[in-house]
Amino acid sequence: MIELINSNYSPLNTKSNTFSEVFFSLLEKSISVKIASGYISEESIAELLGLYNNGLKTKISLVIGMHYFEGFTVGQYEALLSLAELLTKVKLGNIFISKVTKYHGKVYSFNCKKDKYSALIGSSNLTRISSSERVYDTDILIYNEKLNFDIEQFLLDLQNKYCRNIYDIERNEIRIIQPDNLFEDYLDVEKVLETEKINVINSLTPVSFDIEIKPEEKSHLNCYHGKGRETPNGLIRQRPWYESNVMVSKDITSLPDYPRNVEFIVITDDGYKFKCVTNGTAAKNLRSVGDLQILGRWLKGRMENRNVLRIGEKVTVDTFLKYRRNTIKLTKTTIPNTWYMDFGVDNE
Repeated sequence: MIELINSNYSPLNTKSNTFSEVFFSLLEKSISVKIASGYISEESIAELLGLYNNGLKTKISLVIGMHYFEGFTVGQYEALLSLAELLTKVKLGNIFISKVTKYHGKVYSFNCKKDKYSALIGSSNLTRISSSERVYDTDILIYNEKLNFDIEQFLLDLQNKYCRNIYDIERNEIRIIQPDNLFEDYLDVEKVLETEKINVINSLTPVSFDIEIKPEEKSHLNCYHGKGRETPNGLIRQRPWYESNVMVSKDITSLPDYPRNVEFIVITDDGYKFKCVTNGTAAKNLRSVGDLQILGRWLKGRMENRNVLRIGEKVTVDTFLKYRRNTIKLTKTTIPNTWYMDFGVDNE
């Protein structure tokens, strides 16, 4: 028996379940899971970290197929080390990295009970378990006993013959890269041309606000550490790693020309374009429109890439001291409904 799995993004909504729905449903029921994914993301590793910190007992073997050859961001690699450390501590698994050649497969084997396997094969990387990317994927859920056993054996051979444990690879062997685009495949974010960015800078007005980002324990940039979501089977899932908002003080929101309770376009100092909104009591909430992870990815992603914030950690006063900034500068432009947003630091 097989089942078709689709992303179901509009306008191609189908009756199929999504990859994320099937993945977590099987994960909850499984004794162990073997995963081979070409690519991982900061968000997906943060999701797994949250699950195991909340007591998930499923054993996991994770093979990462492409990054050794194409490079890891600082955030991705440090997140994997955090996950490997946690899994080792609770004796629930290992992380393996393909070193022979690139491995581009996306294969998932779930051992739901002794020698009873289910498998997912298709186009979905592990990134799909927690991502705002809008890439349409199609996968197949397989219940065939013989084929699923063969898949389980293949993944075991893959990790043993094709890969090395992350702890057996020296740090100087790992290629660390700066991402060309923090928001690749995000439909709601645009990378602007340098000429457009210069045009925006040339249109800046004297109306400007320095907004402090406060390191609250379970809100602002630390929503991930707030109350999680409990699934019907009792699995606790953290809120998305990049889900964030910035609470603006009344001293600023009450000033003339502050954009209160409106949507507006922001052009960032590093060349991104997306929509933000201010709302709530006294317009105190500053957040991205539609996808609450956009503003958080812009802020936390930059701190990760400067190696001052590790996936799963709280943003603290010390984080901002290391980054050398704890404010967003929001400046009005002469371009209608457009503001310039700056979170840059020297030598970035």
